[in-house]
Amino acid sequence: MKQFIIIFVILLLNISLYGIDIDSSSSNVSILDKSSIFLDNNSSLTIDTVKRKKFTKNNKIKLDFGLRPNSSLWIKFTLHNTGSKPINSVLEYQSTEIEEIFFYDLDKEIKRGLYHIPKKNKTIHPHFIVKLNPYETKIFYIRAYSKMRALSAKLILFDREDFIRSDYTLKMALLLFFGIMITLFIYNFMLWRFTKDRVYLFYILYLLGILSFEANYYGIYALYIFPPNIILFIEKGIITILAIMTIFFVVFAQEFLQLKKFRRINLILKIYLFIIPITAVLAYDNQFLDTNILLLYISLSPILIYSGFYALKQGIKEAKYYLIGWTLVILSIIVVVFQFIAIFDIKTIFPYILEFAFVSESFLFSIALAHKIEIAKDEKLSSDMKLISFQNEEKVRLEELVSNKTKELTISIEEKELLYKELNHRIKNNFMMILSLLKLQIRRTKNSETIASLDVTKNRIESIANLYEMLLLNNNSINIDTHLYIKGICNNITMHFTKDVKIDYNIKHNLDTDTLVYIGLIVNELITNSLKYAFNDKKGEINIQIRKEDRKIFLSIIDNGKGFKDRRKNSLGLTIVEILVEGQLQGELNINSTNGTIVDIMWEED
Repeated sequence: MKQFIIIFVILLLNISLYGIDIDSSSSNVSILDKSSIFLDNNSSLTIDTVKRKKFTKNNKIKLDFGLRPNSSLWIKFTLHNTGSKPINSVLEYQSTEIEEIFFYDLDKEIKRGLYHIPKKNKTIHPHFIVKLNPYETKIFYIRAYSKMRALSAKLILFDREDFIRSDYTLKMALLLFFGIMITLFIYNFMLWRFTKDRVYLFYILYLLGILSFEANYYGIYALYIFPPNIILFIEKGIITILAIMTIFFVVFAQEFLQLKKFRRINLILKIYLFIIPITAVLAYDNQFLDTNILLLYISLSPILIYSGFYALKQGIKEAKYYLIGWTLVILSIIVVVFQFIAIFDIKTIFPYILEFAFVSESFLFSIALAHKIEIAKDEKLSSDMKLISFQNEEKVRLEELVSNKTKELTISIEEKELLYKELNHRIKNNFMMILSLLKLQIRRTKNSETIASLDVTKNRIESIANLYEMLLLNNNSINIDTHLYIKGICNNITMHFTKDVKIDYNIKHNLDTDTLVYIGLIVNELITNSLKYAFNDKKGEINIQIRKEDRKIFLSIIDNGKGFKDRRKNSLGLTIVEILVEGQLQGELNINSTNGTIVDIMWEED
């Protein structure tokens, strides 16, 4: 009867049978395994209604229910201060994933969680202040609700110093993780800037995705960066973040392992790259699809591992680093997914397994990328050596070819020189023979007019022969001194006249060889005519001028003789001059015989 009364009083006072004895020195006390729980599958109960529900005794230190978007976890526990000193402890809810946590101390409600972070709070895990007077006993309730994240719980009661120390340890671990990851990000970013290799770009984007995922997972965004409305937006798109990470890693794997060489594997990965963005969009704020999409990502893991083995077999040396690093990450992601769907929680044994895997993978990939640079250097050196060897071989081959061609050309040139000398000899002999015949004819001819005609013909041939002789003496150069050539023609003509005529030469431009042939004939005709007809027995002067203005050449022959009034204007010589000027030089001929004779010829130089 006495025991029944005690039990009745306890129930009347709403005191739990499972009380937890503590005092002011108690710290690091696990609460959850000494509590009772109730799962509200519809999240419809209030604190007043849930007090009348039957709670189930829990004996686990940590609970994981996976993704339960419409459920609330109620935790009920009793604390009894066994000491004479008041208790002012900290109750830590060791999970950064819970979106909303409601702590009920009698009639007082305190909100914490991802969406209810106090402005001055800078601790990683949500916490509540627990106060008990000496020998006081209290019943506390906690309601945990998470729509987009896995529903889990772990409660530890600390004194203030131990709580600060525990939070500091967690912060240092996260600081170490983020510090290493940011350092690797900067390192690979600089490699990308210097090499411009796309594989580094995809990898740093993947690292950026890891940093973003971890910052959101541990509530760094909510604590230090974004307001609650932005956090809610990010939470709804957590699968999108995971999809972006996956896309960048798949593209990185394609470049790093050179999977484009392997058609089947590359085709499978392309299909995933097509499906993943679509599922990421569909999964936004859709809890039903989230779990299925995670299974899709899990199915991608063995394909990526197989790709690494296949690439290694095909001689891609850096694939060994890829295999080790990616295997670690895949295994850690799988166990986290198992936690998410409430199959297994390895984080109770290894709290930082995902971070350890990411850091290890990043180190290995960074080493692999550095190794890739060394491989590229070796390949470039080998390629350079092959190129140098090829160039040397080509140089020897070309030198031999040039030598052979040079010999052939030398022989050909020698043959042509012999032929040319023979040709010159024959032409010179022909000129001499013709001139000899003309001279012989002149000696035998008694008619003065015939003799004069033959002399003119002889002079014409000699003007051409002189030019040819000068070409031979000038080693076949096409640059002949026009002054010497014209003077030679005039000297040859004056030898046949006894008149005292002075010829002045004002030649300021050298003519090309083709033009000189015609000019020699023209000068021969005009000088011959002047010496024949312009002067009687008096002294005379003839002035020969050649100048160039722009592209025009001017030839002037001026004498101070008696002019054309006593000359034969329709002579053969003047007809030849007219034909040569207008027909061959395409020039203009102008004769002025008012006071002496001035012959002006103008043509354009090609």
